[in-house]
Amino acid sequence: MSELTKEPSGQEVIDAASPEAIRVALQFGTLFRRMLSYGAASTSLLDAGAQGLSFLEFKAIMELGVFESRERFCLADISESTGASMPAVSRAVDSLVRKGLVSRVEDPEDRRRRVIALTDEGHQVTNAALMGRAVGAVKLADSFTEEELKELDSLLSRLIERDDLAAIHEQLEGAVKQ
Repeated sequence: MSELTKEPSGQEVIDAASPEAIRVALQFGTLFRRMLSYGAASTSLLDAGAQGLSFLEFKAIMELGVFESRERFCLADISESTGASMPAVSRAVDSLVRKGLVSRVEDPEDRRRRVIALTDEGHQVTNAALMGRAVGAVKLADSFTEEELKELDSLLSRLIERDDLAAIHEQLEGAVKQ
């Protein structure tokens, strides 16, 4: 990667952020860590047979789950959403195909491009991960008072209308039956 396209380091991102953004990020981090302590994500993943996935493989199948409503999803889409290089994503997808979690077929509209999608087994793994996260989130939310829940609901309902959050929210809603 050239110096012109180099991503900022973690410390550079923090140094450039406003004090308010840092305060909110720390609050998010606190809530997220507490949510994970309640969750069942690791056992859900083990039950679904997800052990042995690399971090990038796991991120790739979770991205496929989030964007599964799109008709055509390719390596470049995963590379863009995860920040990983195309060669790294290609190796991860090759591994996921060998593990039976992802299918890859030629795009009928562009033969140079390969379209990738979750298999039934891939859906089982992503749904197990989402269920594990959902358990933690529900337990954390259930620990709040009614007033705290109302305040959080008011704010979060507005935030999840953002395009980047709406697709994730829709996926999570599908994983948790109400």
